[in-house]
Amino acid sequence: MSPLDSQDLELLRILQKEGRISYSELARRLNMPQSTVRFKVNKLVKEGYIKKFIAVLDPEKLGFPIIMILLLRIDHKYSDKIFDYISRMPEIHHMFQITGRYDLVCIFHARDMDDVNRINNTIRGLEGVIDGQTLLATGRLLIKTDLPI
Repeated sequence: MSPLDSQDLELLRILQKEGRISYSELARRLNMPQSTVRFKVNKLVKEGYIKKFIAVLDPEKLGFPIIMILLLRIDHKYSDKIFDYISRMPEIHHMFQITGRYDLVCIFHARDMDDVNRINNTIRGLEGVIDGQTLLATGRLLIKTDLPI
């Protein structure tokens, strides 16, 4: 990957806050030709700095008011199968391998307590899952989508 220059960083700062901004508006703000902006955006995508352009949705408004956090201890010989299975679940939002007592933290969006129980029972029943702790978020205090670049 090529190193990022100050224009690349400024472009990324703008795009992570305003993903729908037009190339012409980006060009105006960055004081560069629109063709240069298109080239830079395409390069940032190709090199993996930009993973994808998305809309950030409100889970509550879409019927997923419950945030379920599942901490798992797993038998490492089953890691790949467990990661693969969980990553294909439609309710999974984040999954991190972590240090400490647990090996994984999984964050799910659920519609109701029946959903929570189904997800919990399904994952705890996977071969290689040793132990788990289920937590439910009681409030959404902060969700950030931008990095401090």
